[in-house]
Amino acid sequence: MRSFVRAVALVAAAALSAPVTAGAQAPVLAAQAPEAKAAKAPKREKGIPEHFDGIALTDEQKTKIRELHHLYHTQMTQVKVTTKKKNDEGQTVPMSPKVKKQLDDLEAKEMAEFRAVLSAEQVVLFDKNLAKEKADEAKKAEEAKKAANP
Repeated sequence: MRSFVRAVALVAAAALSAPVTAGAQAPVLAAQAPEAKAAKAPKREKGIPEHFDGIALTDEQKTKIRELHHLYHTQMTQVKVTTKKKNDEGQTVPMSPKVKKQLDDLEAKEMAEFRAVLSAEQVVLFDKNLAKEKADEAKKAEEAKKAANP
């Protein structure tokens, strides 16, 4: 990805260094600058789930989000480990609806607590990220289903 960005930067630099009058070149550069700034979203930090991509978080919010993420995912892992079953051939059996509901409930609580940490504007972005993630998951599940049953 970085090599692609560098290549684009080199091409742009070459195009801008072509003989052009100073008056004609200035508006082009001015028009490009706001787009570059607007496209740059805050980088997600380690320990912050992808639900927060593009959301500028305070240090206090980051700390609370990391704590909540750790708390709930520890609980989810515990549920998975204690309920994991294998059949006679040693293969893992799909989780029961009861276990799935437990995990879904934990995830719902986690998302509610995440929302409580965010401002109203941040919640809008958070919900957009969640909707995109769910759509992506549904698309992958549908593709896997089609691949399994051609």
